[in-house]
Amino acid sequence: MRIYENAEEIAKDLEVLKLKRDISIEELKLVKQSFKEDLSLANWVQTILKTIGKVGFFKIAKKII
Repeated sequence: MRIYENAEEIAKDLEVLKLKRDISIEELKLVKQSFKEDLSLANWVQTILKTIGKVGFFKIAKKII
């Protein structure tokens, strides 16, 4: 535990903590947005189409070989 000598030190630490809190809130907003994008229908469709494309490619390659 830190012992403060004056109110200025307390104010400085409070400002640092406020800035850290603000940064954390912005990071959470970014994570939330990324999560929403990951769960979007367009993303799921894109993933399914990529998987179907890979499976189709392997089936064609298997028939050739």
